[in-house]
Amino acid sequence: MAMVMLMPSLTMAQIKQPAGYARIVADSEAKHLRSRQNLFKILSEHPQFWPELLAAAERLKTQPAWLLNVMATESLFDPAARNSLPGQSASGLLQFVENTALRLGTTTTNIRQMNPVQQLLFVEMYFAPFRGRLNSMADIYMAVFRGFIVDGKGETVISPLSNSRKEQRIYKLNKWLDLNNDQKITKGELALAATLIGRFQPQDPALPRPGRELRPTMHLSSATSDRKPSQTRSIYIRLPKPIK
Repeated sequence: MAMVMLMPSLTMAQIKQPAGYARIVADSEAKHLRSRQNLFKILSEHPQFWPELLAAAERLKTQPAWLLNVMATESLFDPAARNSLPGQSASGLLQFVENTALRLGTTTTNIRQMNPVQQLLFVEMYFAPFRGRLNSMADIYMAVFRGFIVDGKGETVISPLSNSRKEQRIYKLNKWLDLNNDQKITKGELALAATLIGRFQPQDPALPRPGRELRPTMHLSSATSDRKPSQTRSIYIRLPKPIK
């Protein structure tokens, strides 16, 4: 029976618990399970995905766990996922919108037809301007969610940034990230949302490299099945401007 190897997953006891924690965990559980099933399917059919992910994370100077968490949150690891909301084109593992895909030299239609290993090339291209600044789970997710990184601690508000119609629309379309329903989304909430769905933890540099000596396993027979492409909730992904 085929087996795959992954980094250790976080337990609920390891995740900081905010107000309404029980509800947040319950809401994330189905997404976590679906994303993990999809990831095992990817690793079974495309084993090169794992070393390519590790290599990309190393070039980006960030943690592969954070990349995994954000892809789990954005697409549930469904490479053919497309946002189902009217007028939305977000597609693939990182839910690129059409304008971003075009600037990366492709289209959302092409992205949905790519296998996960091929999509990793565009994931790395997207994050490349942020190389050296992807220092936390919040930084990774903010680069995806807003297309830029705002310095600050977990309580730093990243949506809405003003009372403009555009900012209010961004907030309303992504209100599910407002975990405590206080009418704003913070860096801490971004990090928590991604961590609860992906549940991968960064590897201590002093410990063996992920996917090698650390080898939690799961049988693929119970984790994979034929499914329709996932419907996703991500709205805004922009190609970041080059960092000077």
